[in-house]
Amino acid sequence: MALRVLLLHQNFPGQFQHLAPALVNRGDDVVVVGRRTGSYPALAGRLRWLATGGNVHNDLRHGDPERRLLAPWHQARRVVACLTPLAASGWRPDVVLAHCFWGDALLLDDLFPAAPLVALLELDLSSPQVWGGAASPGRRQLQQWADALAIRRMAVGLTASRFQRDSYPAWLHPRLRVIHEGVDLQACAPDPLARLQLPGGVNLGPEAMVLSFAARSLEPLRGLDRLLAVLPALQRRLPRLQVVLAGACDRGCYGAAPPGSESWLAHLLARLGDSIDRSRLHTPGLLPRSQLRCLFQISRLHVYLSRPYVPSWSLLEAMACGAPVLASQDAGVEGLVLEGVNGRLLPADDPQALLDLLVPLLEQPAAAAALRLGARRHVAAHFDHRRCVSAQIELLDAVARGQELPSP
Repeated sequence: MALRVLLLHQNFPGQFQHLAPALVNRGDDVVVVGRRTGSYPALAGRLRWLATGGNVHNDLRHGDPERRLLAPWHQARRVVACLTPLAASGWRPDVVLAHCFWGDALLLDDLFPAAPLVALLELDLSSPQVWGGAASPGRRQLQQWADALAIRRMAVGLTASRFQRDSYPAWLHPRLRVIHEGVDLQACAPDPLARLQLPGGVNLGPEAMVLSFAARSLEPLRGLDRLLAVLPALQRRLPRLQVVLAGACDRGCYGAAPPGSESWLAHLLARLGDSIDRSRLHTPGLLPRSQLRCLFQISRLHVYLSRPYVPSWSLLEAMACGAPVLASQDAGVEGLVLEGVNGRLLPADDPQALLDLLVPLLEQPAAAAALRLGARRHVAAHFDHRRCVSAQIELLDAVARGQELPSP
C-alpha cells in the first residue's frame, strides 16, 4: 500500500536526492517542504513541493545571539504556515522524514500529532570528537536545541556514517540507524577521456598532474589551511603540479569566520605572499556537479584534510570516479578510507608527513593504480545509492506501519 510521506529539508533535495524519486516512482504520495522550490526534472509534477521562504541558514550564523537562538523557532512557524492548508484539507502523513537541525519539525504536533518522525541527525556538535573551532561545547549545544527536541519526539534517528552516530551519547545509539544516502555510480564513474575547462582558458586532462580539493566552502574546518601550509614546498618539488580548489571562496559555511571581512581563501593566501605560483593554483568556486565529476575523473590525487566533521559527499564521489584519496585520519572517515586499500591516511596534523605522502602519490601515478581501483570498488560495494535507498525505504515502511525496526 502506498504511503503518504512528508519530507522536511530546508535545502531540499539535499540528502533526499535519491530517496525522493524512489518514493515517487513506487507510487507514494510525497509532500516536500523546503526553503524554496526549484528545478528537479525527475520529479516534475509528481510531488507537492512547498516553499517556506526565509533564510534560516543565514539567521543561524547571524552576529546577534538572540537571533541565532530563535532561528529554528521562526523556521518551524514558516513550515506550519506552509502545511496548514494541506492539513485543513484532511491530508495526514503516514511518516515524516525531517532534517531537524533548522527547526522544521519543532511544531509538527500542531498539525500532525500522530505522525511518526524519522529524524535525520547529522552530528552532535557538542561531542569532544567533533572539531568545534573557537565555539565552546555549551554554545554548540545551544546551536542544536531543535535537534535535542527532535530526539525526544522521534521514532528513530538516521545518520549517514558510524562516525556521525558515534558523536552522539552511547545511550542514544539503539535508537539510531546508520544508512548513507548513497552515490550514483553511473553518474560518478571513471572516464579516461574526461577534460576540465577552467576560467582563463586552462584545460586539464588525465595527462596533467592534478591535485583536487573540494568542499562546499573553502575553510579551515575542511582542511584548507592544512593544504595551503605545504603548497609552497609542494610546488617547488613538483613543477608540473596543478592544484584545483573547488568550493565557495567565502567566509565559511560550517566553521568560524576569518578575521576581518575577507574570505578564508584570501586570508590564508595573503599569509603565503609570493611563496606560491598563483598560475598553478586554480579556484573556480563552486563547480556544477558535472564539472566537479570531471575534476575527480582527471585528478591524480584527491585530498580530504577535514577536521572531524560530517563526511563530505565529495569524498565518496571522488572515490567513485576512481580518484585515489589522501585523507586525514581524524576527519571522520572510519569505514570510508582504508589505509593502503582505497587511499592513504595522514596519521597526524603534521605538515612534513603530509608533504612526504603527497609527493610520491603525485609523482608516481602507476603506484596509485591499485588505490584507484580500490576506491571505486569500495564505494560500489558499500554506497551504491540503489541499496542505500532500499534500506531507507525499508526503515520508513517499518516506522509508518508500526513494525519492528531493522537492527542497528
